[in-house]
Amino acid sequence: MILTITANPSIDMIYHTLSFDAGKTNRETSHKQVVGGKGINAARVASILSGQNNNNVVATGFVGEQNGQLILDDLANYEVTHKFIARPGRTRLCYTIIDQNGTKTELNENGDPVSEDQLQELLNMIRSLDELDAVSINGSLPPNSPIDAYSQIIQTIREISPNSKIILDTSGQALRDTISGNFIPDIIKPNNDELGELTGEHISENPRDAIAALHNQRLARIPIVVVSLGSTGAAIKVGTANPQFYVVKTRSLNAVNTEGAGDSTVGGMLFAISQGLGDLRTVKYGMAAGMANVMELKTGFLQPENVSAYIEDDSQILFQKIN
Repeated sequence: MILTITANPSIDMIYHTLSFDAGKTNRETSHKQVVGGKGINAARVASILSGQNNNNVVATGFVGEQNGQLILDDLANYEVTHKFIARPGRTRLCYTIIDQNGTKTELNENGDPVSEDQLQELLNMIRSLDELDAVSINGSLPPNSPIDAYSQIIQTIREISPNSKIILDTSGQALRDTISGNFIPDIIKPNNDELGELTGEHISENPRDAIAALHNQRLARIPIVVVSLGSTGAAIKVGTANPQFYVVKTRSLNAVNTEGAGDSTVGGMLFAISQGLGDLRTVKYGMAAGMANVMELKTGFLQPENVSAYIEDDSQILFQKIN
């Protein structure tokens, strides 16, 4: 079974304008409302790759009672079983304004706080599941959450499914605190800026910069680190006692929409783990899913045949071992 955990999902309001001027009245040319949340996108992708088998992918976290049904309906459309916990209020809103040049301005609500009792309810829900093969913990924590909330979640998963593999896809303090604790994930997926926050240095999209940073002792205990470098590809570390380092180069694509590519990468890796694939094959599936996502208008969506094509054609995704 695949499980995604999104403690702080969102509903995204996207506005298109000819231009956007701060401090002035601006008019939209079009708008749309979409379900957001990193784990929502990852679950959708994992379900699509799994053939939308209703028993294979489960999504959980917290949703607001006022508008959370939008999220649950979207998951149901893709045969994802929901185990979300409803709480008073509404799911947070995130606003994106995109002008005709593609420049984006974002304003994201923080979301409502989660109480200790609500966190325990989530942990108990996780304990009710069994046979977890692959788990992802996605996105930000709600305000005022315990600093060890993600560590508690990982500990709970280890207790019920010690052989499951856990992906942690978050950033900032939540990432730093979790990988420094006693209960750590198997895979993290920072981008170059997030990796720089971890190591305390500026890291460009040059793969050599990322490879150098991957030697940082703070990352030594994490079995797999996948550093997203945008259209450049990725840099990865595999292993702990004798780590191996790779630069992953992907074929240049005429992207339609890059939103959700990272979430799709997580969804691809979740699927690969559930199929029992090895570490490098898992990363390759993730990269292929991210590539397939950028060819779609819908965020966190792909065509499985495109993923298969990228996997089967070795010229699409190249692994170069760095000695």
